[in-house]
Order: sequence, then structure tokens, then C-alpha cells
Amino acid sequence: MRYDGVAGPALLGLLALAACRESTPPPAAVAVSPSVTSTAWMSPSGSPLPSMSPSMSPLPSGSPSGSGSPSPSRPASPTASTRPSPSHSSTPAGPVTGLQGTVSAGPTCPVERVDSPCPPRPLSAEIDARDASGHVAGSTRSGSDGQYRLSLPPGTYTLMVAATGPFPRCPTPTATVIGGKVVMLDISCDTGIR
Repeated sequence: MRYDGVAGPALLGLLALAACRESTPPPAAVAVSPSVTSTAWMSPSGSPLPSMSPSMSPLPSGSPSGSGSPSPSRPASPTASTRPSPSHSSTPAGPVTGLQGTVSAGPTCPVERVDSPCPPRPLSAEIDARDASGHVAGSTRSGSDGQYRLSLPPGTYTLMVAATGPFPRCPTPTATVIGGKVVMLDISCDTGIR
């Protein structure tokens, strides 16, 4: 068949492109992250197609997933595989048992008025949980927001907030921890402001 003029070369280019797509080498493996391997479609020249993310890098030629040269017997469909990554969670496998709450200190200004409230402020402090014999069963520090969480086995505990001076003065509440439950216990300390 003969094609003359401008349409001829353009049509031949399209036919050549179609032929290339049918014989496009299979995808090359690329490393996405330390725990994930994915595939990227490569152009006939060996460079990634524009849809690829620039942060991906080819696997070394000695790796099991990327031999460095395409094999015509490999399937030409995209695949992805994942490997398990190590767990960074410190959450216990079973139900959590213990205490949680907020430590706060107030009043925060003298002579609180309706039009100028002085809400208690969160208190970051060391908190010890002592069992019935007075031994420290657990210890934690409340965050800058006053929140604390303390994992403890079932039992009755007295909480003691470590003060850095005479104020704030914190009560020593007692709480009973029940198996499989987290008991809420807020601690309100006195700043001494009157």
C-alpha cells in the first residue's frame, strides 16, 4: 500500500507506534520504599513514562526483581508486592488496663470574675502510682497539655504528683483499676493563689 503527501508519514508513524506498543518490553521493577516494590512502565528507550513519580529509583541490576535487561517471556502487566514492615507500635496486644486523665493547677489569677474567667492550666508533672503497700507500681509524666496515661495491672492505687516546690499542692487520690479497662482520673492541684 502506498501513502503520498503529509498523511503518509504521519500514518506510518502511528503504525510504528502501535507496533512498538505491542512489542513494548515488560515493566522494570523500581524501589518505592524500603518495604514496597512496585513496577513502572518503561519507554522503548528505557526511561520511565511521564506518569511515574520522580522519587522512584530503579533497583540495582543484581537484585532479584530487576535483572537490568528486560526478558520477553515476562508478562507485561503492572504488579505490586509488599513485604511486612517492622511494627513501631508500643501498644500491648491485649486489652489496656490502667489510669488516664488530666493534671491541672488553679486558680491561675487572683479574684476570678465572671467577665474574666481564670481556667486551670494544664500541669506537666511526674506521677507515681503506689500500691497498697506503698511501692511504686508505675510512673509516668503528664504532657504539656496535662494529659497522662499509666498502664497498671488491676488493683487499688494512690496517685502522687511530684511538686517542684510548695505549690502547686496536689491531692493524693485513690483509684481502683479493673482488668481490661482504663479508669479516668483527673487531678486538680491548688496553686495557692487567692
